[in-house]
Amino acid sequence: MEFTQKQLEACKKNDAGAQRELYKLYKARVMGLCRRYTKNKEEAEDVFQEAFIRIFQNLGQLQELNNLTPWVKRVAVNAAVNYYHKNKRHHHYADLPEYDNPNDDYELMLSQLTDETLIDLINGLPDGYRVVFNLHVVEGYSHAEIADMLQVSEVTSRSQLNRAKQSLKSKLKALGVLKYEKYA
Repeated sequence: MEFTQKQLEACKKNDAGAQRELYKLYKARVMGLCRRYTKNKEEAEDVFQEAFIRIFQNLGQLQELNNLTPWVKRVAVNAAVNYYHKNKRHHHYADLPEYDNPNDDYELMLSQLTDETLIDLINGLPDGYRVVFNLHVVEGYSHAEIADMLQVSEVTSRSQLNRAKQSLKSKLKALGVLKYEKYA
């Protein structure tokens, strides 16, 4: 489905039909993002609803149609990060010793899993690991950006990512994935 500049302008004027088309176009993508950042479907639905409220409230900020997809994604990520901040309980991150695992073979492992299995594995991670993993590996944010968003140090972001990778590898091992190949 093609979304046009005319439809974008109609959305900005609260045209229900145009808003419905925008919602239909992005609902699956936004829900998928919300599922990756939350523990269960109910939490994902809360973040999803908040994301679309923000999308429709702030659509006036968007000038160019070709910026729509990255803008929607950014609004949804921000809604997920805000949900994480509101709901984290007693997560006090200490600066953990930094260690670097240069082996990125987890990317190949993850590419071979079904979406639902991957979501289940990621949802099984502790909150901090899950959020940092999603922000860095899935969304592509740098550790500096993640540190700023989550109000932690870059060292903590790196450590949480490495711990998430190790946890995922352990979970994969339990599923019988014992050997990994690195691809170029």
